[in-house]
Amino acid sequence: MSACYIVSVKWTRRDSPYITFWRPDDCGYAWPLSWAGRYAEDDVLANKDYYHNGVSTIAVPCMLVDNLGVPPVKGTVDGDAGPVVLNNRTNWNCILEFALPDPLDKPQPQYKGARKAMGKEAGK
Repeated sequence: MSACYIVSVKWTRRDSPYITFWRPDDCGYAWPLSWAGRYAEDDVLANKDYYHNGVSTIAVPCMLVDNLGVPPVKGTVDGDAGPVVLNNRTNWNCILEFALPDPLDKPQPQYKGARKAMGKEAGK
């Protein structure tokens, strides 16, 4: 089984320049992949409601996400740590296509130009 990054759908806002990832051991959030946790796929699938629920989290193989990484814009991350993944339609489409199968709910990521959540979806 492969290692996965946990993408935070919940904490990647429309105005975020980069996609947000969980840090190791469920301890916070980060933009740089160098600060992100690598979670065992077996653990992710055993705790799908937490790590891969679609509403707040999506699990994606690290190999895929690593290929999306770019250096951050100077001054946007402490110490200019990177790589980071730009928060845009292209990267989200790739993440959604290659995420682990069957999240519990349909992910609705936010990025500049994405549809705004309406009704009960907006309150999640």
